[in-house]
Amino acid sequence: MAQIHLHAPSEHTLNGKPLDGEVHFVHRVMQAVLRFLDVVNSGKTDPFMVGSYSKLVNANSNRLYNYPGSLTTPGCDEIVDWWVVQTPISVSSNDFKRLQTQLKELNVTDNGKNARPVLPLNGRKIIGLK
Repeated sequence: MAQIHLHAPSEHTLNGKPLDGEVHFVHRVMQAVLRFLDVVNSGKTDPFMVGSYSKLVNANSNRLYNYPGSLTTPGCDEIVDWWVVQTPISVSSNDFKRLQTQLKELNVTDNGKNARPVLPLNGRKIIGLK
C-alpha cells in the first residue's frame, strides 16, 4: 500500500448521494480501494475505530463496485482501477475528526472540503461484484 488518505465529503456517490467522507487505500499498481464513511453525530468514540485502520479495510468489504477512472488530484490522469466498497460504515463524529487529523494528506480548499466534484461516467461501465 502506497498511502491512505481521507476525502470529505466523499468523492463518489452511492445511489446519487455523497456521504460525509471516504478513505482511499492507494496501492502502487494504481488501484484504489475506497471505503465510504457515514458520520453519525454521537460524540462517543466507537471501540471499532480505536487503534487499527485494518478494520476500515475489512468491514463488510465482500461486495464491491469496480470501474476504470482517474486520479482525483491534479493532473487527474486516467490511470486508476477503482474498487469501491458497496456498504458504508458509520463512525462517530469524534472518530471522523480523528481520522481527518491523522490522515490529512490533501490541502483543504477555501470551502473547507478536499473532495473533487463528482464527474460524468463518460461511457465507463461500473461493475458490481459480490
